[in-house]
Formats: sequence, structure tokens, C-alpha cells
Amino acid sequence: MRFAPSIFGQLLEPIDRRQFQAIVDRHDGDAYDKSFRSWDHLVALIYAQSCGSSGLRGLE
Repeated sequence: MRFAPSIFGQLLEPIDRRQFQAIVDRHDGDAYDKSFRSWDHLVALIYAQSCGSSGLRGLE
């Protein structure tokens, strides 16, 4: 059986993760983060936007 990506996975496909990480590194975006990285934040924000959530607290 072949793997079928989810709709959310397909939504994230156009984002080049290496380019995103290069931008984060250039601006030192993950300097004080230990576990919740910029990529995780972006994914959470895209999910919240697609669900119609009013904020990150609604995702808990």
C-alpha cells in the first residue's frame, strides 16, 4: 500500500524547508528556543488558520 500524504501535508509541500531554515538562521530566530522551533510555530499557525481558530490557545 502506498503512502498518501494528508491534505495538511500537501498544504505544507510548497514551503521549502531549507530556505525557511536559512531565513531563520540569518535572523537568529531560534536563538532562545529549546523545543518549540520556528518551523513548529509556522506549522501551528498554518493549522490554526486552516481550522478557523482565533488564536494559539484554541489549539490546546
